[in-house]
Amino acid sequence: MSLEKRYIVLKAKIVQRKREFDTFIDMLESETVWLTAPASTRFHLSEEKGLLKHSVSVAENLLHLRDNLAPEIPDESCVIVGLFHDVGKVGMPGKPYYLPNPNEEQAKSKGIRYIVNSDLVHIDLATRSLY
Repeated sequence: MSLEKRYIVLKAKIVQRKREFDTFIDMLESETVWLTAPASTRFHLSEEKGLLKHSVSVAENLLHLRDNLAPEIPDESCVIVGLFHDVGKVGMPGKPYYLPNPNEEQAKSKGIRYIVNSDLVHIDLATRSLY
């Protein structure tokens, strides 16, 4: 199944908190690079849509773990936690966290395809995700 279809399936699992979820996801999809951001600068899914690939996989794996370890946890809790655990990696509306590396030699020789946007105020990713 394609990444986009997997993402749609996960979003459809949100029922009780749908209004709040839709408000947040609409902002992410329309005002940030949520749908295209890499997951890292160099290693972990350092590619376009890497963050979405990672987040969808985390949500799906969390649902599988939940099935075996804590079936009483609602689907939507797993989806929300899985999808948004690294949401700080999008940066802020209009200011992406990761930018393409302008140093083409470094990108090719060392595989550092992205750099952290120095225009953003530095805060750790967990705090940025909560913000």
